[in-house]
Amino acid sequence: MTKNYYLLVLTLLTSLVITSCSDNTTYADELKTEQSLIKNYIKRNGIKVISKMPTTWGPNDYVLTESGLYFHLDSIGDTAVTVEAGNTISPRYIQYTLGEPTDSIRKWTTVDFPFPETFVYGDATGTYSCTAFQEAVSYMKNNDSEAKIIVHSKIGFEANWSPATPIAYRLKIRIRK
Repeated sequence: MTKNYYLLVLTLLTSLVITSCSDNTTYADELKTEQSLIKNYIKRNGIKVISKMPTTWGPNDYVLTESGLYFHLDSIGDTAVTVEAGNTISPRYIQYTLGEPTDSIRKWTTVDFPFPETFVYGDATGTYSCTAFQEAVSYMKNNDSEAKIIVHSKIGFEANWSPATPIAYRLKIRIRK
C-alpha cells in the first residue's frame, strides 16, 4: 500500500509540474493583452476618449460606446441619402493592427471595384459585417460618410476572436437603397 501511495503522489506531482509549465495563453490573458494594446494605441495617438456624441468633432475625439467601440466621425457625407434598416451597405476600409508600429492589414482600393463588398444594415451575420460595423453605420448615417473606429475582438470580425485581436479601421460607407 505504501508503494501505491507514493506512486500515486508522484504521478500527481508530475502531472502538476507538466501542466504548470505550459506555454499556453489563456483567453483571459488574451483579453488583458488586447486592453493593453488599445490603451497604448490611444495614448500614442493622442486620442481623447469622450462619453457622448459631440455636436462638433475634435480631430482626436473618440466616443467610447456601451459596446466598447471607439468611434470618431471624420466626414458626415451626403445627408440626402440616409441609412435605414435593410439597406445594403458597401464598406471600404483600411484595417490596422494596434501594436507599435501599427501595420496595415488591408487597404481600400478602387482598382477593381469601387465598393466590392456588401452587407445588410441591421443584419450582423453577413460575411462583411460585424457588430462594430453595424454600430458604426448607425452613427455614420449618411452616404459616403467616413469614420475611424477602434474595435475590440468581441464586437469585431470572427477572424479576430481568437486570439483576441483589437483592430483599428478607417471606414467609408456607400448606401444602396
